[in-house]
Formats: sequence, C-alpha cells, structure tokens
Amino acid sequence: MTARVLGLIVLGAALAGAPALAHHSTAMFDQSKVTYRTGTIKQLEWVNPHVWLHVTLTDGNGREAVWSFEAGSPLQLTQLGWKPDNFRAGAKVDVGFRPMKDGSRGGQLMNVTPAGGQKVCSNRGCE
Repeated sequence: MTARVLGLIVLGAALAGAPALAHHSTAMFDQSKVTYRTGTIKQLEWVNPHVWLHVTLTDGNGREAVWSFEAGSPLQLTQLGWKPDNFRAGAKVDVGFRPMKDGSRGGQLMNVTPAGGQKVCSNRGCE
C-alpha cells in the first residue's frame, strides 16, 4: 500500500468521525455552575444515545413547569449504578444540573437523589 493510499484512508476515517465529535458538544450548558432543585419525576426516557429525565419543578410563585435533563447513555449510567426502576413517575427527586445558557427549562444532568434513596452521578461527574 502506498503512502498516498494510506493517507487517503486515514483522511476518510477522520472525516467520517467528525459528526460523532460534534454530537457530543456541551456548549449549550453553563459549565461554570451546578444548580440544585427538588421536583417530581414526570418521565425517565431510558434511550440511546442519551437518557432524559423530565422533572416537574415549581418556581417561587408556585407555578409548575416540566424541565428536561440530558444524561449519559443507558450503558454509562448502568455502570455508574443507575437502575431505571429507581426513577418512577411521581417520585420526588433532588437534581443537580448544569443549566442551559439560554435560560430554557433544562440542563446537563450531573446527579440525582431519589427521596430516601442514594445519590447517583452521571458520567459527567457528581458535583
């Protein structure tokens, strides 16, 4: 195999992998802080490529809104001790998350503590 052919193969592999790297951007989350809130689980989406936890939170004026938190993959979370059965709709939870930079209702999930349960961390840390 010539150096030119090998170079083209390497270049092709690098270009094919570029979309995968772009997919994992965390630019939309405020990486400078972690916010903590308590709410009620609306739904846990245990799906690839990312698990989503939807939680109903109440603001200072008593208004409820559903917030959506992005976590790691089901495999990553399972390896960190997550069990989907621990996160049933209607259960109270404390969530730690990096908020959205644009102020929308959601963020990058850092940890979850079910009421009376043990804190579990996401693949992004347990801050």
